Parts: sequence; structure tokens; C-alpha cells
Amino acid sequence: MLDDFNFKVLEFERKLTLEEIQEKMKTLEDHPGTYTPLGERGGRWTPESWELPTLYFSSDGKTLEVVLKDMDVGDVDNFLCDLAQVLGCKILSEYLEYS
Repeated sequence: MLDDFNFKVLEFERKLTLEEIQEKMKTLEDHPGTYTPLGERGGRWTPESWELPTLYFSSDGKTLEVVLKDMDVGDVDNFLCDLAQVLGCKILSEYLEYS
């Protein structure tokens, strides 16, 4: 099943600094990508694989925007679980919790 949403806004269970996020994203070995600081707008992580979503981290350290386009929901869910483990912080949505 493919997800037809353009993006999902999720929240972290606790506040993370952008520097902390950037350092931890470097350890996401199974899913290589590039973290780009965006100044006051936060940061963006762009995966090398087209099968993974692009992530936007807000400057408040609490909100994560997951950009989806024709992605398998199961693959995205698995990736978000991996991301929560790397960040050491649960990721929450209206209906799901990734940890």
C-alpha cells in the first residue's frame, strides 16, 4: 500500500537541540543521507535512497516533518522506528508512537 500524503508532522517526546540531532543523524548507518542546517528554519535530512522520506527538523527541537510521496507506509514506519532509536527519543503522532 502506498501512502498518498505529502507530509506528516510528528513530535518528539522531549526537546532535542539541532546540534544533537545533526550528530545523531550521522550514526544512521543503515540509511545514509545528508543533514543540512537551515538556520532559523531548523534542519533538513535528505536520504541517499529515494525509498526514504526527507525530514525537516524544526528549530524548536520538538517537531519533525516527514515528507512523503508515493512511499510504502510500512517502509516509512520501519524507518521512523530506526530514527527514534538513533535519536534516543520517542516520535509521536496522533495515532502512533515510534520508539
